Amino acid sequence: MVPKASAQSKGEKIITSIEVRGNKRVEKETILFYIKAKKGDVYTPFRIKNNIQAIYKIGHFEDIRVETEVYKKGIKLIYIVKEIPSIRDILLVGNKKISKKDIDEKLELKKGSFYDKNKVKKAEKTIQSLYEEKGFFFATVKSIIKKTTENQIDLVFKISEKKKVGIKKISFVGNKAFSDKVLRRVINTKKKGLLSFLTRTGIYQKEMINTDLLRIEAFYRQNGYINVKTQEPTIDINKKKKAIFIKIPIEEGEQYKTGKIEFVGDDTFSKKKLGKMVKLKEGDIYDISKVREGVFNITEIYSEQGYAYAEMTPGIQVNSVEKKVDIVMEIEKGKKIYIGKINIEGNIKTKDKVVRREFRFNEGELFDSIKLKRSKERIVNTKFFEDVQIQTTRGDLEDTIDITASLVERPTGSIGVGIGYSSIDNAIFTGQIAQDNLFGNGQKIQLSANISSRRTDFNLSFTEPRLFNREISVGVDAFNLESDFLSFKSKRTGGGLRAGKAFTEYTWGNIGYRYETITISDVLPGSQTAFLKNETRVTSQIVPAVVRDTIDNALNPTKGKREIISGQLAGGLLGGVSFYKFAAEGSYFHPLFAGLVGMLHGKIAFGQGYQDDVLPIDERFFMGGPSDLRGFTFENVGPKDSNGDPLGGEKLLLFNLEIQYPFSNNIRGILFYDRGNVYGNGTDLSLTKSNFDLLEMRHSVGAAVRFLSPLGPIGLAYGYKLDKAAGESPAEFHFIFGRSF
Repeated sequence: MVPKASAQSKGEKIITSIEVRGNKRVEKETILFYIKAKKGDVYTPFRIKNNIQAIYKIGHFEDIRVETEVYKKGIKLIYIVKEIPSIRDILLVGNKKISKKDIDEKLELKKGSFYDKNKVKKAEKTIQSLYEEKGFFFATVKSIIKKTTENQIDLVFKISEKKKVGIKKISFVGNKAFSDKVLRRVINTKKKGLLSFLTRTGIYQKEMINTDLLRIEAFYRQNGYINVKTQEPTIDINKKKKAIFIKIPIEEGEQYKTGKIEFVGDDTFSKKKLGKMVKLKEGDIYDISKVREGVFNITEIYSEQGYAYAEMTPGIQVNSVEKKVDIVMEIEKGKKIYIGKINIEGNIKTKDKVVRREFRFNEGELFDSIKLKRSKERIVNTKFFEDVQIQTTRGDLEDTIDITASLVERPTGSIGVGIGYSSIDNAIFTGQIAQDNLFGNGQKIQLSANISSRRTDFNLSFTEPRLFNREISVGVDAFNLESDFLSFKSKRTGGGLRAGKAFTEYTWGNIGYRYETITISDVLPGSQTAFLKNETRVTSQIVPAVVRDTIDNALNPTKGKREIISGQLAGGLLGGVSFYKFAAEGSYFHPLFAGLVGMLHGKIAFGQGYQDDVLPIDERFFMGGPSDLRGFTFENVGPKDSNGDPLGGEKLLLFNLEIQYPFSNNIRGILFYDRGNVYGNGTDLSLTKSNFDLLEMRHSVGAAVRFLSPLGPIGLAYGYKLDKAAGESPAEFHFIFGRSF
């Protein structure tokens, strides 16, 4: 530092004061810290320039200038700063397809930060890229600055989304083993088609393309190409045609086959049995997915024997000369594991015993993974819980495993009245008091009334599903049912007893006895026959049934079967009119693709009188409506009398084919094809036959929605007749509220 006296003797100017003006948010002391010139220093333009540069580096100012004035025989430096405005708010205008939240997550700019022109330009590009990833390649983004105060601005991004650009063509480069057509079936990205507005395909999405590259590689590896590589796709956007052309480069490499498959480390199971768990044999095209599946299968059979922590380590040895892959499965089974504690959580109303009795093992028993899965299925199928999660953790002892069932209860009781509509019954008035989990004991009680233009039904039932906590069920029913079948009216009053027992894990047997008084009325004199006549009679019958049910989820099935064989034997030694009926039906569920579930249902039934009696009119089979042949009413199907009114039949045949999509646990969409008929005697058999005939069946197609509400199921279906007869409507709309659908 030059001494003041010396400086003055040389005519140099001394800094006698430093002042800062214009700062509002940045403290004066902060600015002075970056000003290296101090009072008493010699004033030089070079030093002032360096000070200005230092202040700029703070990053809070868009303009800095220095003025001087004479002060106390020296120079006063006045630093005049203009602060960069801060961003008070970030606004988006025009964004409809992408939410503000999704855009804000991608932006580096935040409220309260200082305005930076470069960062704003970067934000524009970020938003633009986000739209391009969603297929909006012609979207534009422009930033606008709105001053609010001297030191604050609102930053507005004005977005013009335009329309999504459709994919015109997807091609591949370097593929020799598989054609473009085959590879296009592997990926989820599809070119735009006529139905793209429904399927939402044909739009470029970067995330989906990246996933598709992995799908292609997985497909090749499943076919022996273990060194396959996909490259970054080429995306060509034709602005004139408003179309995207995608090319995906592939390096296939050589195809490998399966070499030797060996199992080492344990001999609990024979190598022959272990080999069956791996769906590969020497000489097959090598498929890594089958190796993984084999690891899982082997782990499962060990866990079924109690080895819950068994580990399978597949060793892969690649022979590049012979183009083979040898597999060595190293097995470490560990110790046998036993069930420690079974914990139940989340059941507020349902008693522990109701849940525990569904477990297929007890504490202290050997662990079995199959029994664990079945236990979860059984808890789910009680229908008492919205969600069931089973967790396993290591127990207090080294060879034990604790199991915890975490439950979320669903409402199981309902009380109320409702109004619904059915194309068969017209307006339906319903009243119900029901509890499917009475006092948390799993018992079911229901009192219901359904009143419509065609029916007046009152039902009371009680079921104990586990008598003495054993797999034995008992129940009692009482009913008063009145129905109008056009050709006759019926009134049935009576009751019954039921009992059931589990035969196997999936099979249940039932036996019931029912006694009722039936009155048939409103039969025209000219229409009376041996089975159709005005009368009052007694029916005393036993009702046996066998049910086999392997469906994974009773409310939302995805796989499994439900098969029922049932019968009715009335009269004879039991008294009353004598007849018998037999029915067999089955439902089969199977997962398809993209979350779809296929369902196939079939039913066959027949009945006949004996000991000189005939099958009464009210015991004959009727069909048509939301529960069997959709698109039809019971008036359209089967034999009719001379007035065209339905008479029902002695035989029934029904097939239902459905493709279901579960939108959620409570809503399921359905496309269906129904085919069925009832057969028997009557005046008019123009739309049926007297005996079973696969060629003489009514059929329909349509769509349906099923919704499980807290008050009961709601169903809507629209069925279109494929064989509309004269005088019939072309279709039927079915709406059911508070009844099974």
